[in-house]
Amino acid sequence: MTPDASSGPLAAQVAERLRADAPWEVFAERLRRYEVHFNGPVVEVVRGPLLVEGFGIRLFRPHGEQIGTGFRATTDLGDAALARAIASAESIATRSFFPAKSIALPATAGPISSDPPIVDAALWANPMRRVEEYVAALLDPFEGLPNVVPSFGSVRATLAETSIANSAGLRAHYRHTTADLEVAVKAFGGPEGAPPGEYWVNDRVRRLDPAAAGRPVADWTRWAQDARRAHPPTTGELPVILPAGVLAGILPTVIGFRCSGQARLRGIAPEPGTSVAAPTVTLWDDATLPWAPNTAPFDDEGTASGRRALIEGGVARSLLYDLLHGSALGSASTGNGLRGRGFTGRDWMRFTGEPTVGTSTLVLSPGAGGTDAELAEAAGEGILVRQLGWASPDPMSGAFGGEIRIGYKIQHGTIGEPIRGGTVGGVAISAPGAPSLLARVAAIGSTSELADDFYGPSMLVRPLSVAGA
Repeated sequence: MTPDASSGPLAAQVAERLRADAPWEVFAERLRRYEVHFNGPVVEVVRGPLLVEGFGIRLFRPHGEQIGTGFRATTDLGDAALARAIASAESIATRSFFPAKSIALPATAGPISSDPPIVDAALWANPMRRVEEYVAALLDPFEGLPNVVPSFGSVRATLAETSIANSAGLRAHYRHTTADLEVAVKAFGGPEGAPPGEYWVNDRVRRLDPAAAGRPVADWTRWAQDARRAHPPTTGELPVILPAGVLAGILPTVIGFRCSGQARLRGIAPEPGTSVAAPTVTLWDDATLPWAPNTAPFDDEGTASGRRALIEGGVARSLLYDLLHGSALGSASTGNGLRGRGFTGRDWMRFTGEPTVGTSTLVLSPGAGGTDAELAEAAGEGILVRQLGWASPDPMSGAFGGEIRIGYKIQHGTIGEPIRGGTVGGVAISAPGAPSLLARVAAIGSTSELADDFYGPSMLVRPLSVAGA
């Protein structure tokens, strides 16, 4: 027997055929992907729909003072494959243990605190046409620009139907759309001997709006051109301005671990009530933010999504839990059991991975720092990092560091000459009293921006370690 797409959510169909002792859960997806790839201004590859259906089964088995967990995923929807997946998960559960005596699976996915928009109706209705319109609008502003091209790029849109079922009676599903944008903008020509400059764009969004596609091109072009004449920064402990796009590569990974049941189980989570950041810093996890890539009505274990303060006025307030860590530590899940944080990808075939606890969208409250120009005025001397390559945040230690792909020197309170090369790094969050990025926040900007799984304004940190080339 093979599930029929017309007869309802895939997880519920698998659950009807599942013969296994409780407790168990099924996480399933029906996916359609549409892609347009371009080289320069020329579209080279158009493909789609790429169709995938699959599910993952997780079993929980008591084992003394611990619980055995076993997981297996498959794209084969037949009865024989289902039986093999169950047998494999059962075998793994006899060898893989977690320090929780039992687990309480959610019986319903409600009450849902909100119903945020996560489906681009135009993309869902006519996906390939929408992607092609978006790419055309994206490439149009490059026409006629001297010595600047999009050297290559792609737009990949995914239409997904996600469903969850478990032995407690949960049957829940929802639809959503996501799109990944990748563009390399290259500047060349001009002074003899000057190397080409590039600016890389990687974005992940819920919707594609052709009317807005070309708006950032002027900034991308300027940053690529500035990279050609940039020089390494000064080495030292300097004031540094970090925009939302840079913070997105640092904070969600570190805070999502350190402010979670995972870290508490290891004894490195901040104690509620302790000071871990500057008094101007308020961070919360929000799985209900409209159009954010990780927003959903419930998490990947079926727990209703919500909004939770992690750090408020610089003080640690609460932690994030999934079902396993909540069960081990006597806390309910906060709706932060999320899949696709490893090799599986966050938008494609998440059913092949087990859930782990982490942030949905990490939100930084705006401050009174104003624009980047006003933050620079407050900094006096230092640098603004526009793009940091591979910040490589380490969740355990909180350390991060990466190459400055493009930034700007701040002199006498003014954003000036471009810089490139060298590194900037530090520790995102530390024990109370120890130096860290969050503890050294001097000012927070006033206008928030959504950058992948981070939503917030720019931040002035005084100081961070900067190393020249």
